[in-house]
Amino acid sequence: MRLRDKLRRRQFISIIEIFPPNFSADDSKEPLIGLAQKTRDLVARVKSVENLADAILVADVKDLSRLKLSSVFAAAILRRELGVEAIPVITARDLNRAALKTMYLTALSYGLDSVMLVWGDRYNGHDGVKNVYDYRSLSEAIHDARRLSERADLNANLLAPVDLSTLDSTQGLNVATSRLSSGADGLLAQPPTSDLSHTLQKHSETLLAHKLDSGVLLNIFPFRSKEDIDACRARFGWNIPKEMDMIAQQGEARLLKEGKLIVEKIREQKLSGVFVSTRGRPELARFILD
Repeated sequence: MRLRDKLRRRQFISIIEIFPPNFSADDSKEPLIGLAQKTRDLVARVKSVENLADAILVADVKDLSRLKLSSVFAAAILRRELGVEAIPVITARDLNRAALKTMYLTALSYGLDSVMLVWGDRYNGHDGVKNVYDYRSLSEAIHDARRLSERADLNANLLAPVDLSTLDSTQGLNVATSRLSSGADGLLAQPPTSDLSHTLQKHSETLLAHKLDSGVLLNIFPFRSKEDIDACRARFGWNIPKEMDMIAQQGEARLLKEGKLIVEKIREQKLSGVFVSTRGRPELARFILD
């Protein structure tokens, strides 16, 4: 059953997020050879976990230290080689209106009938890279993509992000509902649902309070250690509860088990589902979803 059908029937959905093939931007560290091998490696690693997920999400990571292949191209390769439902992420930050429409139509032409549109974090002024943001909002981009799907006579499935930490504010709720009313079929949540005892309850209560429990997939993020948790707090501003520090003291295996317990509880509560951020290691999904 296709992802869009599961969304509409409100069945539990699991998505695994992976990175496209990428290289170091520093040519002294890694030569730009082996493109074919990088692609083969990606296919092999996804093949080992494809049976665990309804779809594979190909992220578009903002990391100027890496050169990456297009998420649309990588998703098309996975679809062709494995027959999986692969979802490319297209970032509004990097594309003007014409380029975003072109990228979206390219995805549709590859037979990718699920696409995620995101706003994208800003580049810093000293990065030497410009922020585009040709659209006034992500909702406008979603609206254009939906119209293009209809013109192409394709029943495409559109996904977008939602910030759970802002949903209790008028502005945050308006952003989420605007993305849905503009044509998004589902929303993928951030920040991650990090622990069973505190964050899961808070996130599920927030979604229920705003009647979004049937359209939002919660994020499972495999932390590696307490140092990793602290780094994510500093980098992303995530409010990760102190309970996670105690869990981290028991090692990475225990942190992965916490993710598995959260998934089991989400199934029990009959929430929409999860997407697992594997952080460049697709094999981690087996510890959480299997």
